[in-house]
Amino acid sequence: MEQYQVIVIGGGPGGYEAAIRLSQYNINCLLIEKERLGGVCLNWGCIPTKTLVKSAELVREIKEAELFGLPETPLQIDYGKIFERKNKIVEQLVGGIEFLYRKRKIPVVQATVTEISGTMGSYEVKTSDGASYGAKYIIIATGSSAKSLPGIAIDEQDILSSTGILKLDKLPHSLAVVGGGVIGCEFASIFATFGVQVSIVEFLPRLVALEDEEISKRLALALKKEGIKVLVNTGVESIEKQDSELVLKLNNGNELRAEKVLLSVGRTPAFSIRTTGFEISTERGAIVIDDLMRSSQEGIYAIGDVTAKLQLAHTASKQGLLVVEHIAHLENGSPAPRHRLEYINIPRCTFTYPEIGSVGYTEAEAKEKFTEIKIGKFPFSASGKAMAMSATQGFVKTIARKDTGAIVGMHIMGPQAAELIAQGAIMISSNMTAESIEDIVFAHPTLSEAIMESVEDLRELSIHKI
Repeated sequence: MEQYQVIVIGGGPGGYEAAIRLSQYNINCLLIEKERLGGVCLNWGCIPTKTLVKSAELVREIKEAELFGLPETPLQIDYGKIFERKNKIVEQLVGGIEFLYRKRKIPVVQATVTEISGTMGSYEVKTSDGASYGAKYIIIATGSSAKSLPGIAIDEQDILSSTGILKLDKLPHSLAVVGGGVIGCEFASIFATFGVQVSIVEFLPRLVALEDEEISKRLALALKKEGIKVLVNTGVESIEKQDSELVLKLNNGNELRAEKVLLSVGRTPAFSIRTTGFEISTERGAIVIDDLMRSSQEGIYAIGDVTAKLQLAHTASKQGLLVVEHIAHLENGSPAPRHRLEYINIPRCTFTYPEIGSVGYTEAEAKEKFTEIKIGKFPFSASGKAMAMSATQGFVKTIARKDTGAIVGMHIMGPQAAELIAQGAIMISSNMTAESIEDIVFAHPTLSEAIMESVEDLRELSIHKI
């Protein structure tokens, strides 16, 4: 049985980055992945979706050519070529990661892990091909899978998951999106731009329910403006196929018809590995971890979606790197991890039109936690750069504690919100106040000035706010 210091189970962003960092620290490791390196994010999630987002952006800009003084251009979308571009980019990135592994001589086994047994310092990992591997430490990074609804099965032909919809090589005439969270709203925005008739059915009272309520309301208005039908406070009881259409029976007695259905009602942790001789504590299917990502079993760590902490690729990556810091500390005497992960300070991005970026507390959460807060806002309609881009939808909202002035939340809806929100993450993680941020000079003309003005508005000092 081959022996390693660490076995990483799962090759998504958390797992593959952890293995590379282990290699950088000269810690002997093995990565076991049942499919290809990159996991859901790179192969069937974040990256392929963002290639579609870019194509949709260009479609939108071409349609608005006259606003920029350019001649109106007839537009015929060739989704087959868009699909090919998506696959090419994914293949290039996955190939790049595989090259890194070959260059660093990190061993990869393509198999499914079926069992973990043993004790701290002497674990045995068995795989579906009958092989066994030994390790002192194990990092579980098995990710998550798409949830379904009672009585409604995902068949990836008519009723699709986020993975299945990315395998479509031609556009449907109509699409019903069941679930108005981040994934559902992103696909709705993309396909509506491509000319698909799109409806969103959300059981909760508002879309992207974990976002600030003001952001949710503004997103719903923006999607409706794009021609998307938005139904909130509405559940789907059943889906039946009638001829070439799917009929969705709604809990309000109405029906909705569409050629395809995207079921995007969340993701559930994927952990079905048998453990022999010990148990790993789970809660609603997720592995319970402490602030160092340690499971209830000594020497076994868990990162990413399988922990259900904050199901984002960059959460998994950061968790994995912190685990490696801890293992390096135990094995090599390296410094212990300098900090613990503050999940509230991890930025969250939604690639709709307009984009959403958020970090820290929502207004409601901040009021509950700190009682007295201050709100600063600045609209992109008053931003010179946004006007030049003809992208004036949205605003920046900054939340601060009233007693200390510390920034505790930032929410952006508008152009390049996913890029801009990193500034908010730095401000919050650095415990910055409005006064200290005002010491920073923001370049002109940039979209970042909207952040500056929203911070100034905390003290009612915004220059350009109307």
